[in-house]
Amino acid sequence: MYMDIPIEKIITSDNVRQGYNKQAIRGLAQSISNVGLLQPVIVRENSDATFTLLVGHRRFEAARLAGVKVIRAIIFDDSESKLMLQLIENLQRENLNPIEEALAYKKILEEEGLTQEELAAKLGKPQPNIANTLRLLKLPPEVQKMLSSGDIKQGHGKVLLQIKDPEKQRQWAEKAFQERMPVSALREAILQEIRTDSEARQREYDHLLNGLREFRKNTESSNLLIYISPEEKLNIRNEIKEFIRLLG
Repeated sequence: MYMDIPIEKIITSDNVRQGYNKQAIRGLAQSISNVGLLQPVIVRENSDATFTLLVGHRRFEAARLAGVKVIRAIIFDDSESKLMLQLIENLQRENLNPIEEALAYKKILEEEGLTQEELAAKLGKPQPNIANTLRLLKLPPEVQKMLSSGDIKQGHGKVLLQIKDPEKQRQWAEKAFQERMPVSALREAILQEIRTDSEARQREYDHLLNGLREFRKNTESSNLLIYISPEEKLNIRNEIKEFIRLLG
């Protein structure tokens, strides 16, 4: 679980603080002053109502420098595994790419036997965000590689998931990269293609249905079925059965 904790109740090691770049801490403190702390720290609750800082020392020091009085923290339970702590720490790396994030979620869910809702509660993240990130792993390996390298953004990946054909996903990803397409432009282009494909399928359906109706009317008016053999009727029935099977 996570909660807001008065910053003076969090204990950290002085020798850890000495290893940080003071200029980087000041820059992070300025960012926290402007937009707040985006990633919670991870702490362990002590018996004396204090908390020991486990992950997020730089954020903690910057928040303290920025004059923050209360800090958002994930409470790490001793009953949880060290793997869980390592994976959460990995998720909070500043340079984590979307595929690394998705793989970390996947590993936590599989190794710890958690649901997405339980993981969301532990990380303080909305469950739909976790679900959408995990869906990126359904993209073809080539597209995942482009997401990992930063050739395309996570938003591009989410838009590409609207397409079911892996080959088209690859083609659109490459087009987005080559043409430096914003996410909004890619979304509009793909929606336009989906609309065009849908209209084409509708025309094909109308043509097929009209053809079947015309064939039935012609068959009725010509009394064709009177003159064909039982074997030919069986062949027609079998073809109709196959057609019904295709219709599902």
